[in-house]
Formats: sequence, structure tokens, C-alpha cells
Amino acid sequence: MKKCIYILALFIFFWGIGGCTATPAAGMKSMPGASGVGESHSESTPAPAAIEPADTPDPMPGLHTYEIQARLHDDMPEYRFAATGTVQGSDEWAYGFVLGLNVYDESGKSLLAADFSEILDGQVVGYHVYNEMMDTMGLHVVDVNFDEYKDVIILNTFGGAHSNTWYNCWLWDKQTSLFVPSKSFAEICNPAIDAEKKCIYSAGGSGAAYWGGMIYKFIDGEYVVTNELETGWDGLAEKALVNGEMEIVRQVSYRDNDELLEREKQYYRDSGLWQLDHPHWYWQGGHHADQWLE
Repeated sequence: MKKCIYILALFIFFWGIGGCTATPAAGMKSMPGASGVGESHSESTPAPAAIEPADTPDPMPGLHTYEIQARLHDDMPEYRFAATGTVQGSDEWAYGFVLGLNVYDESGKSLLAADFSEILDGQVVGYHVYNEMMDTMGLHVVDVNFDEYKDVIILNTFGGAHSNTWYNCWLWDKQTSLFVPSKSFAEICNPAIDAEKKCIYSAGGSGAAYWGGMIYKFIDGEYVVTNELETGWDGLAEKALVNGEMEIVRQVSYRDNDELLEREKQYYRDSGLWQLDHPHWYWQGGHHADQWLE
């Protein structure tokens, strides 16, 4: 029933806005083998030609689709990745909704169909994302587990007072040739990928007194915090993963001592591990962060 209502609502919306082209949160609904958000099984029908990404004006209110083509590996064919959503109004700080993600192989067969939509108060909604990012919906095809095969991520949140971002992620399993959802990646706030060091940096998600961060590594199929810098009004605690447990390796109190606080911030800016002045520690989402997700 939900699918029927969803399709009818989209048809009425599409017919009403006339001239807006489109192609058909917090759980992930992954349905490998279906060809579209609506779980249609027309796998033998070739998918429409892909649209190359380009610099375009902000998407107009209404249904919106963003598509890219990419290879998961140099010896693999190009696949087509299509994100679908709706834009609500013209203000960049208004919310749009990311509704779905579909991936097709070179013959048009569906490899991944993920539906984030639901009906709420008679309206089709999905993942809440500020309009600023609704042009691409945070869709990236990038190796996030450092196995030399690219994976796919898409925004599931961009909003709140701190404008933080979180992404859904599907890892490519080269053994089964399937996309596998990664729940642990979806917990990483404002991720920045470091392919050289094989880690992911995470900043933001906390209050005004927070200036630390987390470092994640992919261990035994999960993203695990290996280093954490907790900061607050009173002081800081640096932690590291030791024998499978997080342990405090450095602790400093700087309550009401601005000079000591600034000295500690400089210490972590100069730290070879943390380098907190590096721009990959981004504190707000937006297109400026795209460079750390490619």
C-alpha cells in the first residue's frame, strides 16, 4: 500500500510541476536485484542514458535526479548511479528530501535499489538535507574501506544547528559482486577520507566547547574509532585504541585558563597525528567537503 501511495503521490507531484525532469531515513532499505525505488523487476530493460555531472544552477523546487557514471575498479565497466529527491522551496537552508538511490551495471541491470521514502502527514518525505546539497545529494563513488574497489555513499542527514552531515554507505564486495550496507560508516559525522593513511577523520557533532575529533579505521569489516580527542570547557582527554579498548593516553585540565587552552590547541595543531589545523577537519557540511569524499 505504501508503494502505491508513494507512486501515486510522485505522479501527482510530477504532473503538477510540469517541466521538472526526474527519474524514478534512519533505517536503510537495500534491495539488490530490483530495478528501481519501486522494486520493479524489469532487469532486462536497459536503463536510460546516464547524465554526466556538470556545474548547474541550484535545483528548482520539485523532483530532482542526479546521476553519475563511475568504475568501481580500473578493470570493471562503468556503472550508473542515480540519486532521487525533492527540493522544497528556493532557500538553500530549507530542507529537501533524499528519496532513493539506484545503481545499474553496464547492461542496465539493477545492482542496488535503496528507498528512503515514507508518507508523513500525506506528504512523501525522505532523508532531510539542506537544499544547498540537494543538487548532488552527497552522492559519491569512492573507496572508503581502502580495498582498491570504490564504494557508494549518499547523504542521510545535513542539518541542525551545527549543519553536520552523515552518509549512508554501501561497500562493494568483490567476492559476491554485491553492494553491502555499512551501518558503522553511517555513524561517522562529517567524514573525511585519507586514502594514504587509510583512515577517516570526523569532526563536529558536539557543542560549542568541542574542538577535538575522532579518527576511524576499517577493522574486521567495521569502522572503529582508533583515536579520540574529547574536549570541553574544563579540559581534554586524548584516547587511543589499545588491545581493543579505548584508553586515556593524555589528559589536561585548563578550566578558566585561556592561555593554557590556546597552548593545548596549538599542541594538537602541531601534532603529526592530529594536525587539527588541516582542512579535512571540517565542522560544517557543504560542497567544500566534497574534496575529502572523492
